[in-house]
Amino acid sequence: MDNNELEHKLYYEQYCKILSKVIKEAKKLYYKEVITKSKNNMKTTWNIIHKEISKLTNENNIKSLRINDHVMYNQIIANKINNYFLNIAGSISNKRIGEKEEACQLQNLFKYFNQPFKDISWPYTSAKEINKIIDSLKDKNSSGYDEISTKIIKISKAFIISPLINICNKMLAQGIYPERLKFSLIKPIYKGGDKSSLSNYRPVSLLPVFSKISD
Repeated sequence: MDNNELEHKLYYEQYCKILSKVIKEAKKLYYKEVITKSKNNMKTTWNIIHKEISKLTNENNIKSLRINDHVMYNQIIANKINNYFLNIAGSISNKRIGEKEEACQLQNLFKYFNQPFKDISWPYTSAKEINKIIDSLKDKNSSGYDEISTKIIKISKAFIISPLINICNKMLAQGIYPERLKFSLIKPIYKGGDKSSLSNYRPVSLLPVFSKISD
């Protein structure tokens, strides 16, 4: 690549970044105007949120899959993807850790950790700590099964921080992690190649934002 091509590439990349910012700002101003002029601000706001979420969802929709020379659709796809990801994870795990290696690891655990551990006591969390955690989260539109993104958490931080502190401190006091915070939404992400082939997708696990805060 000569200097001319490199210069054009850098200019193009910079232009794309600026254009992306301009589009985002234009959308923000447009939606702000729509909400301001609306008679029902709350309803209009939620309509806009649902519209943007549906756009993101539709982009990743898998319309059909080819499995054993059969084309499948709708709910069958979700079940097949789920089974494929479960089986592939199990086969990779079995390849990495054989039965002998697993037995050896267990022997080492019993050898070096033959005494029970002392009880662990955790200091309670505070508003300052929860604030810091929420601020450190990246601004994302993605969410877990509860459909609550980090952007929504940050906007509503002042209203939810007290109950969050109470929940986190109860978890620490009782040593119980809520089951609902363990639920993850598995999404297949297209890697490349034939879109109807399962092997061309990778799973991404989306946990609720609240689980990241409570961790």
